[in-house]
Parts: sequence; C-alpha cells; structure tokens
Amino acid sequence: MTVDWENIRNEEFPATNKKIQLKSGGGSPISKSAYEAAKKYYDDMLYYGDVFWIENLEKVEEVRSKIAKYLNSKRHEVGFLINSSSCMKVVLHYLDHGEVLYPEQEFPTSIHDMKRAGMKLRPIIPVDNRYPISEIERAISNNTSSFITSHIQYLTGYRQNLEDTGRLCKSNNITQIVNATQSFGVFPIDVTKCEIDLLIASGLKWACAGYGIGILYIKEELVNGREMPNLTGWLSVEDPYKMDPLNIKVKKNTRAFDALGGAPHFPQIFALGGSMNLLERIGDGELKEGVMQVSSRIIELTKYLDEQLNGFNFNIITPLEREHRSGIFTIKTSNAQKIAEKLEQKKIYISCRRDPKTGEKAYLRISLNFYNNTRDIDTLIEELGRLRHDIS
Repeated sequence: MTVDWENIRNEEFPATNKKIQLKSGGGSPISKSAYEAAKKYYDDMLYYGDVFWIENLEKVEEVRSKIAKYLNSKRHEVGFLINSSSCMKVVLHYLDHGEVLYPEQEFPTSIHDMKRAGMKLRPIIPVDNRYPISEIERAISNNTSSFITSHIQYLTGYRQNLEDTGRLCKSNNITQIVNATQSFGVFPIDVTKCEIDLLIASGLKWACAGYGIGILYIKEELVNGREMPNLTGWLSVEDPYKMDPLNIKVKKNTRAFDALGGAPHFPQIFALGGSMNLLERIGDGELKEGVMQVSSRIIELTKYLDEQLNGFNFNIITPLEREHRSGIFTIKTSNAQKIAEKLEQKKIYISCRRDPKTGEKAYLRISLNFYNNTRDIDTLIEELGRLRHDIS
C-alpha cells in the first residue's frame, strides 16, 4: 500500500508548517487526531459537566484494547499511568532481589528505582555503542534475576533485538523488562513473541500523544503469582461502587494500577487513543500495518540523512545497520550547545544531550519521525554545512 505522507503531515501536524521538528526523542508535537480526542473530553466537561463518567470509562477500555492489539497482549495486562517513571514504581514490585543486568547507556528512569531499592546492578559495556546478544549472555551470572533494556537507546538510537533478548532471558529464567518509550508508536512491539515480562512506555515522544500518559504492561502470569503491591486505590478493588472503605480485595490484573487506583487521566488516555486511530488510518484500518508503515518510513528517512551526511566527516555514534536503526541519529561534537542554538535560530529544533560520564554537552541528537520529510533533512544539511567547521 502507498501512504500519502505529505497529506498526513499537512493534516495532522500543523507544528511542522513553520518549524522543522527533529526532537521526537525528547518530545513530539501532538497529532491533530490526539488533540481532537482530548479536546472532545474537555468540550464535554465545559458544556455538559461531569455527566459522561460511564461513557468515559468505556472509552478507556476501547483505548486499552488498541494498546493490547499493538503489543499483542491481553487487554487486562495493560494499565494507564501518568508517565514511564510512575510505571517503573509498579514494575519494581515484580522483580526478584537478585542481580539486574542493564545497558551501561540506559536511560535513568529504567534504573533509578532499582538503585534506590538497593538492588545489585550490573552494567553491560557497549561494543561500539551496540549491545550484541553475545555480550549480554556473557554478563549473565548465577545471581542474575532480571534484565532491563530500552527497546531503543535514547542517546545512540541503537535498536535492540527483543526476540533475541527474550529467548536468552527465557532460557536462563530471567525476567525481561523493556523500556519502550523511544519506540512506542512507531516500531512494532510483540510482548508475547519477545517473551517480555514487563514493559513501560509513554506517549509524549514518538506516539505524538502529549505529556501525561504512561503505558504499563505486566504479564498475566507474573501478576497472578505475586501479592498485589500497595500501589492501588478505591477503583482497584472488586465492586468499587459499593463504597466499602474496608474492602481491599484488589483486582488481580494490571488495570488495577490505572492512575494508581484513582480516577483515570481521561484526556491523555483519549489523546493516546487518537494516536492509535491515526496509526489505523495510516494502515488503511489496520493498526499493526500502520506501525509497519511508520517504521519503514522512519528507517528510510534516517537512511536519507546518512547519505546526505556522507563527506562531512562527522563523528556519528549511531549504529547504522538497518536491523538496529531507529529514528534517532546522533553526532558527537564539542560544540553541541552552540550548534543547537544556531540551528534553533533557523527554526530547526534538535536536542543537545550531555555525556552521562563527563556531564559535557557533547551530542547533537536528531530525531526523525514519520511526519518529517526529505525537505526537513535537506534544510538541516544545508545549515550543518554552514556550521561544519564548528562540528569537531
């Protein structure tokens, strides 16, 4: 099938009209579909008041079904929180207190709560900014109980093969946790095929759904095999509308953690649903086809950017093998902040990222989403050409 990407861009992303948006790794403009879905909720509250509680709860379940379809999970294995950090606080309670393996360049959200809980953390050292399955396997010890990884590394854009890590974890009885924040909305994720036990993500980046929505997946068997943690509320229990203050019979599924058991964050859940509707539109009615179309689009855009950068002799730290590519493309330079500021003066927005070890602003991170086009890249290349002597 053929997708009219220019039409999608023009209809769904007015933020691209006057500015070149290359910051999805940090946060994307929201799509018109996401905006309209959230606006409908606010309009209802403004003009009619809080009279659609039941209807809104039903809409939440519709969105949950779409997310479950995206992840190839069961609907009750999906929960909605406010961001990926809040999701990790739930994840922590489902981990054994053994050794946790993690990529050395992992995003802090994945590790913060584990460190505070006193868990033993063991970093996997990258090989040329890659994490080959052989290196992960080599790091496993008799004490290893969990492995956590981002599907896509936030700094380098390296895309991990989750089928490989899933097989490795399953064969070694290791819990696999995936931070999908840098892939959710634009790359396929199959929690069943990839043997993923727990997954977190948010909607503010590649899904173009805005701030305030976190996605949590917990495998049904994991929930059934543990006591529910004390991270629930009145809507988490069986028969909540009985209003029994002593009822703590919590539902044994991930839905119990929706906004940690209180009233759902309706507008952002609906915005996420709008984003899923856009993917269905791109896929001619099929959500997963839409995701495939979007991921192919992004890979082709990063390929085009790579081709245009030939001859510039920039220090590119992003692994460029097709199977490991994502929408993130990162250049290392000592003048990262200066260059990012000069690009912003030209209304080109990229991210300036610091080196986690030195603290220096050393990286220019370019994020290409499906709403971008080759004109965006050509304009970026033209400006980088003017600044090439500042990039060392």
